[in-house]
Amino acid sequence: MAPMSETQTVTTSTEHKTLPSYEEIRRAIPAQCWEKSLPKSLFYLVLDFAILGGLYYAVPYIEGYAGWTGLLVWYWFMGMFGSSLFCIGHDCGHGTFSNYTWVNDFFGHVAHAPILAPYFPWQKSHRQHHSYTSHLDKDRGHPWVTEDDHIDRDWLSRNLAKLPISGLFRWNPIYTFVGLPDGSHFWPYSKLFTNNRERIQCVISGVACACCALFAFHLCNYSVYTFIKYYYVPLLFQGLWLVMITYLQHQSESIEVYEEGTWNYVKGQVQTIDRYYGFGMDTALHHITDGHVAHHFFFTKIPHYHLLEATEAIKKVLAPYPGAYKRRTQFDFLLEYLRLNVKLEYLIGKGTGILMYALPENQDKIKKKN
Repeated sequence: MAPMSETQTVTTSTEHKTLPSYEEIRRAIPAQCWEKSLPKSLFYLVLDFAILGGLYYAVPYIEGYAGWTGLLVWYWFMGMFGSSLFCIGHDCGHGTFSNYTWVNDFFGHVAHAPILAPYFPWQKSHRQHHSYTSHLDKDRGHPWVTEDDHIDRDWLSRNLAKLPISGLFRWNPIYTFVGLPDGSHFWPYSKLFTNNRERIQCVISGVACACCALFAFHLCNYSVYTFIKYYYVPLLFQGLWLVMITYLQHQSESIEVYEEGTWNYVKGQVQTIDRYYGFGMDTALHHITDGHVAHHFFFTKIPHYHLLEATEAIKKVLAPYPGAYKRRTQFDFLLEYLRLNVKLEYLIGKGTGILMYALPENQDKIKKKN
C-alpha cells in the first residue's frame, strides 16, 4: 500500500478533530495584531469624548426642532457612543490599552467613571466571563438558566427579559448596583469580592463614579429633573446598547453550553458570535460587535483596532470545521435582540455535558451529541 501523502494526513487528522487547538489558532494570528499603541488608544478615547461632547452641544437644537422625538433619537445615539466609550475602558480592563498596568487602570477609570461603570469590580467579573465562556456554572455575567432554574423562578424573574423596556435597566442598576446575579459592583462587601484589596478597589472605583455623578449634577444646576433627563437617561440607553450587544454575542438558537468535564477553552470561545450591524456602527463601536470571536480568544492580548485582522486569520483556521466560526449580518439587531429574549427561555440537557435551548430542533441534537 502506497504511503499516505502529507495532504491526506492533514485531511484525515482534521476529519477526526472537532476543533483546532488554542495553539494552532494563536500561531495563525499576524504578529502586528499583538502590538499595543498608547497614542492610538488615546486617540480613540479622545474621539469618543469629542463625539459625546458634540452630541451634548447639539441636544438643545435637536430638542428645540424635534421635541421628544428628537430627544429619543439623541438618547439612542448617546447610548451607542456611550458604549463606544465603554469599549475603550474595556480595552483598559483587559490590559490592551497600553503595555503599562497603571496607565490602563488610570484611563480605564477615565472612560468608565463618567458612565457610572465601576472599573475594578467590572474588570474582575468580566474576566471570569472570558475565562469560562459558555461554562454552565462559571461563566460570570451570563447566568445560564436551566429547566429546573426556570421552573423555580417567580413570574417576574421568568419574564423580565421578555419586556423590551427591561433592557434599559438590566445593566444599571440591576447588574452593577443591585448585583444580580454576580453581586453589587458598588458595595465592597458584596459576594463579588473575596479580599480587602478587591474591596478597596471597589471603593476607589465607586468614588470615581460618585465624583462624576456629582460633577454632572453641578453642571445640571443641581436640578434633579435635568440630571435625570440629560445624564441618567442617556446612561440607561448606554446600558441598553451594552446589554443588547453582549446578549447577541452569546445567544442564538444553536448555542451550546457545557458542564464541568465537557467544557474546554476553545469549545467555549467558539460559541461566541460575530454580529455585523452595518452602517458604520461596528467601526463606531470599535469592532466589539463584528470582531468579538477574536477578542474572546485573545482578550488580554489584542487591542480593538487589530480585531478585524485577527478575525480573518481565525476564520481561516476554523474554516475546515463546519459551524465553528459563527457570524451573522444583523441589520435588524434590535429586533433580533427582542426576538431571542422571548424565544430563548431555558437550557435543556443538564447532566449530559452539553446543554442547548429548549427548542424542538435541539432535542435530537442533544441526543446525538450524547
